[in-house]
Amino acid sequence: MDRRINTVLLAIAALAAVLQFVAFPLLVPVTAASAVALIALSALTAPLCWGLMHESIHNKLFASDRANRIAGRLLGIALCLVWDMMRFGHLMHHRANRHDHDRPEDVAPGRSRLAAAPVYFLTLLGGGTLQNAVAPAAVFLPLRTTDILVERIFGREPGMRDAALRAFTDPERRARIRADFLAILALIAVSGWCWEAHWPVLAACVLARFAVLSILDNAPHYGTPRDSGTRAYNTTLPPAFRWLVLNANFHGVHHHAPQLAWTELPRAFPGGFDGSWTAMVLRQFRGPMRLSELPGPPGA
Repeated sequence: MDRRINTVLLAIAALAAVLQFVAFPLLVPVTAASAVALIALSALTAPLCWGLMHESIHNKLFASDRANRIAGRLLGIALCLVWDMMRFGHLMHHRANRHDHDRPEDVAPGRSRLAAAPVYFLTLLGGGTLQNAVAPAAVFLPLRTTDILVERIFGREPGMRDAALRAFTDPERRARIRADFLAILALIAVSGWCWEAHWPVLAACVLARFAVLSILDNAPHYGTPRDSGTRAYNTTLPPAFRWLVLNANFHGVHHHAPQLAWTELPRAFPGGFDGSWTAMVLRQFRGPMRLSELPGPPGA
């Protein structure tokens, strides 16, 4: 049953992508009202596309690894994100929750909240996803630069640095990243040709998706201590809306049991919600904070 549901949702995500990139300017008169409607649709379906891509990252979208990889890569291209890059980042997020590069709201020692606010809100409102979108361009640089870039990003922390080096010096993975990045550029070029003078609408659709994904990215962890372990928020969301985010409101359950498919998360929920989904998302607009001053989770 899960595979059939995933297939239907994948078809919906594909239809939304085709409409956004190609079909809309060829089939629908581009007016202010229709443009706003398309931008809203693009933003609304962004969590669904990411949720399906997330399932493929955990090999839960389809039964076969090959089908998961193909579907995930195509979903990534539709989101203008490279699947292998996103997979690495997401699995590191599970391996080392709240690591140094996984807590955008944290104010570094010696900095003020006010000074940290511009970068924080830029990241929150789309910059985080934009950074993920352009990062794959680094694999077009000579292989010898990979060690320099990895050390600059991850420092000399052996666990993350070694994992990144293994991931991004692998010839097959680098070839996939290059292929997917070029496919994204080709998609944007073809879409620009289809949209012609109305290309700003296309750009607004892509940026709206980036903004939604950035806003949702850290929401289930915002304000949790550095030493949270597998801690993440489980929040209430009406069942009618859960399919749009593939039960991502049960993010705490997902971190404790990442082997579960999205349809299994509600059944594994032990109870005790951390407020509502909407409140969780809006809470981030309080801005950056000093996570070092927060008490650790009970039993941590």
